[in-house]
Amino acid sequence: MSRIPTTVLLASDTTTRSATLRKCSPHLDCYWQFAASFEDACRLMSQREFDLVLCQYELPDRTAFPLLDWLAGSHSTLLFSARAGRGSRWLPVIERGKRCLNRPSLQSMDLPNVLGKMLDGHAESDSPGSGVSAEEVEYVGTK
Repeated sequence: MSRIPTTVLLASDTTTRSATLRKCSPHLDCYWQFAASFEDACRLMSQREFDLVLCQYELPDRTAFPLLDWLAGSHSTLLFSARAGRGSRWLPVIERGKRCLNRPSLQSMDLPNVLGKMLDGHAESDSPGSGVSAEEVEYVGTK
């Protein structure tokens, strides 16, 4: 019996897109769709439900903040990304339809492992991000 691939929407610029794909693809059996803007992401999300939405917080046409309301109550998991120095930080904000705004942000290198656990339904306390001290935690903030 074959497993159904995870459906993933990646809404971001091409640089973030390629880095995320390289890190996540070997670890997850995924069907990827891409959006370059908030409007594109909304159009794709109105056509299907995604298991995972990875979204750059600052999209070319607006911030991605309204996606919290869109995906709350769904079966989707949503992570926002923001640039942090030379890399990106990822903030889980919706996990399987439930808001989880109190989570620590994750480094890009932790993303594949954490996503695998989140999508398999493991507790957040098992993720690498939960062991970060308060001084090291960076949150993706809203302006």
